[in-house]
Amino acid sequence: MKFNVILAVTTCLFSSIPLTSLADTQCGPFHLQSSAEGKVSSVNGVKVRKQKIDFLARKEDYNNVSMRWIVAATKFQGDYAMHYVKQKGKPTLDVEIVRSSRSGIRISGSYDCEKKDQ
Repeated sequence: MKFNVILAVTTCLFSSIPLTSLADTQCGPFHLQSSAEGKVSSVNGVKVRKQKIDFLARKEDYNNVSMRWIVAATKFQGDYAMHYVKQKGKPTLDVEIVRSSRSGIRISGSYDCEKKDQ
């Protein structure tokens, strides 16, 4: 009986670690969905093509993290370049539309983020 309780508590603790690292988040019109490893797996249901994670303070500290993604746009032909930064518990998302030429108009936006209830 004691072993079952210890096993259940340990399983709950270890299974919740990735979920607390980066839960589903809403940043303006963008819904970020995380995978079991704690990485963002999709934005608005579109799979992330490239991802880079830098920890700002110490390794595996998701309260001080910088993440960069390239995501295919759904409303036009092209990509979004996204930069998610969470410092001191305040997450923000900077988004820029990747231009096909240097003469194209630069379109970007910055959004505050919050955890999304499931």
